[in-house]
Amino acid sequence: MRIVGKILRVFPFRTAPVYVLSYYRKTQKKVKDLMIKLDMKNMNLITIASFLMFLAGVLFYIYWGIRFGVWADVGIYSVTVFFVLTGILGMVLTLYQPSDKEL
Repeated sequence: MRIVGKILRVFPFRTAPVYVLSYYRKTQKKVKDLMIKLDMKNMNLITIASFLMFLAGVLFYIYWGIRFGVWADVGIYSVTVFFVLTGILGMVLTLYQPSDKEL
């Protein structure tokens, strides 16, 4: 019992939630400032093509894995990563909405 009392005096667990909440609020503000704004009003043909590239990468990986039974291969990873990253980058770049601070 004495050891538990000493630990509680050294580590005040009752005040820990206050510190966690204040840290969470500070980091939440920083994260919101860093997040980019995506607007679906900017959707165009390039966005659709990018989505199709993303979908092609995922479906290619699944098809190849089922068809040939090979899930861990550098060649399949390279083709899949190319399609998926091209799709994600294309969607982000076409849907990007600059904030008022950047204008």
